[in-house]
Amino acid sequence: MNHRQEWQNSGVDEQLINLNVTALEGTSPLEYLFYSDALPRRNDGRVNNSILRRYEHTEQGGWWCSGVDLLTGSEDLWGCFKPNSPRASYDEHKLIKYEHPPKTSAGVFALRVPLHLWRQLAQRHHQDLTPEDINNQLPDLGFWQWVINHPSIPLCITEGAKKAGALLTAGYAAIALPGINSGYRTPRDKLGNRIGKSRLIPQLEKLAISGRKMYIAFDQDSQPSTIKEVNYAIRKLGSLFTQAGCQVNVIVWLPKWGKGVDDFLAHKGLKFFNEAYEKALSLEIWRAQGLSQLTYPSDVEVSTRYLGDLPIPTTAKLIGIKSPIGTGKTKALEKIVEQAIIRQQKILVIGHRVKLVEQLCQRFKIPYLTEISTNNIQDIKGCGLCIDSLHPNSLSKFNPNNWTNSLIIIDEVEQVLWHGLNSNTCQKNRVSILKTFKKLLEQNLEFEGRIIIADADLSDISLDYLISLMGIKLKPFIVINNWKSNEKEAWGVYNYPETTPQEWLKDLVQHIQQGGKPFVCLSAQKLTSKWGTQTLELYLKKRFPEVRILRIDSESLTDPNHNAYQSINHLNQILLNYDIILASPSIETGVSIDIKDHFTSVWGLAQGVQTATSICQSLGRIRDNIPRYLWCASYGFNKVGNGSTSIPNLLTSSNRVTQLNIKLLQQSNLEALDDIDTEFQAESLLCWAKMAARVNVSMIHYRESILKNITDQNHPVLCKNKLVKIKEIENHKKYSYNSNNSHQLMKAIESFRKQNYQEECLMIAQGTEITDQQYQALNKRLVKTVNERHNIKKYNLQKRYCIEVTPQLVALDNEGWYDKIRLHYFLTLGRSYLADRDTILAKKIIEKGQGSLFVPDFNSSQLGVIIGTMEVLGIPVLLMNHERKLKPTDEDLQAMAKIAIKNRVEIKTIMGIGIAKNSSPITIIRRLLDKIGYGLTCIGSRKVDKKRVRVYQVVLPDDARQDVFRQWWIRDEKSPGSSEPWFEEYTNGKSEMTKIQQEKNKNYIQLSLEF
Repeated sequence: MNHRQEWQNSGVDEQLINLNVTALEGTSPLEYLFYSDALPRRNDGRVNNSILRRYEHTEQGGWWCSGVDLLTGSEDLWGCFKPNSPRASYDEHKLIKYEHPPKTSAGVFALRVPLHLWRQLAQRHHQDLTPEDINNQLPDLGFWQWVINHPSIPLCITEGAKKAGALLTAGYAAIALPGINSGYRTPRDKLGNRIGKSRLIPQLEKLAISGRKMYIAFDQDSQPSTIKEVNYAIRKLGSLFTQAGCQVNVIVWLPKWGKGVDDFLAHKGLKFFNEAYEKALSLEIWRAQGLSQLTYPSDVEVSTRYLGDLPIPTTAKLIGIKSPIGTGKTKALEKIVEQAIIRQQKILVIGHRVKLVEQLCQRFKIPYLTEISTNNIQDIKGCGLCIDSLHPNSLSKFNPNNWTNSLIIIDEVEQVLWHGLNSNTCQKNRVSILKTFKKLLEQNLEFEGRIIIADADLSDISLDYLISLMGIKLKPFIVINNWKSNEKEAWGVYNYPETTPQEWLKDLVQHIQQGGKPFVCLSAQKLTSKWGTQTLELYLKKRFPEVRILRIDSESLTDPNHNAYQSINHLNQILLNYDIILASPSIETGVSIDIKDHFTSVWGLAQGVQTATSICQSLGRIRDNIPRYLWCASYGFNKVGNGSTSIPNLLTSSNRVTQLNIKLLQQSNLEALDDIDTEFQAESLLCWAKMAARVNVSMIHYRESILKNITDQNHPVLCKNKLVKIKEIENHKKYSYNSNNSHQLMKAIESFRKQNYQEECLMIAQGTEITDQQYQALNKRLVKTVNERHNIKKYNLQKRYCIEVTPQLVALDNEGWYDKIRLHYFLTLGRSYLADRDTILAKKIIEKGQGSLFVPDFNSSQLGVIIGTMEVLGIPVLLMNHERKLKPTDEDLQAMAKIAIKNRVEIKTIMGIGIAKNSSPITIIRRLLDKIGYGLTCIGSRKVDKKRVRVYQVVLPDDARQDVFRQWWIRDEKSPGSSEPWFEEYTNGKSEMTKIQQEKNKNYIQLSLEF
């Protein structure tokens, strides 16, 4: 095949081929390749014989491609030659398809663009071509100088000259690299050690103008090793473009549509590529998806509706199963468990939610933890428990030595591990849990044990983490089921693009009125939320009194007086008795509802609390192929750590705050800090950071992440105005609902929620006062009535605030009042007891961890750095002079803003406050005051230097905090640190903090933040 035909097969314009590609043979290729002065040559200037022999294959001909030198504007000497008879690589494993000039720095393919393609691209981007553009002083550089001069023109980056030609022909500005890692340089010494930061090559630096959109279009490979290499190159190149101020996007497509972008264009056409271009992922979203990838090579790969029997060899120690929701993962595990029981092998099931683990235990015919007496726990043949109980001081008194040679099953492993690493319920015993988990894995594999993990979204993160905990190089046995819904099985998802869920709710109510039976997935359960299960249950029961409604959430499942009590193990039978189900995230995972022809639709409301993956799993709990109706918040608010999407940033920022906290504690003479292990389980901390980055990215692009997850599963996302009409049900009663006005509906629900919420606050305030012993007994019980929950809440409020529990206090606490007034207390009246408070808590954490700290938990327990930062920024002074008139032009406020902006990254990590580079002093003060429940109000304006500026004043909160402060201060006077509800659990200690020590702490904070 001649070169012209080859390029035309890739869809490249004929004139573009003529301008950039030349056929060569004989000695001509060497004339193009051997121009470097660094080549070893003979005295007569000829290249030495060894190199000539290496390139003698080029004599048989091939084609040469080169473009324009972006740095000089002249013809580029650098290019590539594709020989007709390629030579083998040094290891002879593959042929070298392309030859580049040896002993030269790699360049880029900035191909010459014919005028008609130039006009086509300009028209595409609504740009006019002037005679000056076309008749540029550097004619070879004309097109590319125009691109450089117009940063609004997006630029595609691909690998290989033909692919750039295909993109230019399709109407896209495109630069090609000779290799995926050729776009940047990393300085290294003679030994190969890195000695500086990576940077873009000069040609790309010239194009990477701030504000330009960059689209990376590298090959879509299916080989795990190649995928890793390509992902690394995209991350590196994308980060450097981002640092240059560019907006980076990654174009992705299915490998079956073509490996390279030229194949994609040739096979699927321009329309498909245009769609892929428009749907290109931002670099952040792409990174998040990369963290969700599984690149381990598969040992068994199928594409089947149900998994069935799995041919897992007996020698496999770690088995990973990745299979979509509803493909029978649990059924396949049942058979594996049966075989293990026959072999008399112990079974240990580890999960993250009690009811879900109980359900698995029921299917595996083994007891759950609470069904076992601690006296005979060593003799049992199997057990299921939550990862929260995986430590010696739990109800299970878990001892990994009892589980050597066992079959360990972790279903929904991604969420189980995240729960173990980040959940509040594991926080007090996290170090002990992680130590036990590591020992369990090590000892189990040392003998004949096996570990099976399964998840529809199984990723490298989980496998990497488990293998690192085991401490040995282990090749996991991977089972992948690539099954995706076909057109008949895929359920359409009707997306509501509005900023609020009003239309979604209006349509849901109308759906019920027409006789629909919806399964509704919600993000909350409390009456504090107008979108919670409790609020909608009460509203819908009043609106449709004859409709049977069941609320399923963590409270109803454990309330013996509720119809949902213990229903999770029998959902397929129980749900047939109801017309409407309102479900919280308590059944987002591990539940399969296989009822057919009962429910007419599934409705999802994603407020930004659950992860994108969890939302998609919630929608998939119902296996029946019925339509889904979904509203998603555009932005999630449940971010982790400092909210960063960078793994290094999450780790380094956490470590820095830890060092700050430790330095402050050392000034309180806490001896336990001398031998503290702040680098406990680096593998666990790394896994936490990877998963946190994944969560944070999905929260930033919440709606986009959810919809992308849905389409990846082959479920089409449709416009919500194409609602599916419900089939008329014969003799079905028509419910009267008079108003279609969503605004009126929202007002009605809010009024209803407010009334019921006030009643609940009153019931808590009027609850029975219980003793410490009664509280301990009640709190340990999984099963609790509504009244018992109210009594527990009242007990906690009494302990927390030390004042009378009123309905107003209940409401304030639900709004996060405690965290705000606690900061205010230690910033003012209780400042002298702050060191005692932090020292006591740190001491207990260190003791529980036996000298080890899990950094994220330790940082969240300490207040010293937060208080110190607020002091450095002058908040106590503002509180003392709260009547002061504040102007953004005041010198002290300007100085404060300068400090805050300079250290905005540290402040974000320490306090969770985001400060923009251009934030005004008033904006910064308002954000800081909000942390303690204060506010700012504009009281007028004043002329300053001939300009009128607004004047502000601090707004004092009208609440009962001063009464609380008095009680806290009295308790702290008697026993420092006792103002905290947790005080009685922890070691009683005292370390008087002098004003000198306070000033030392403040000075240390100043130095540490590099003011």
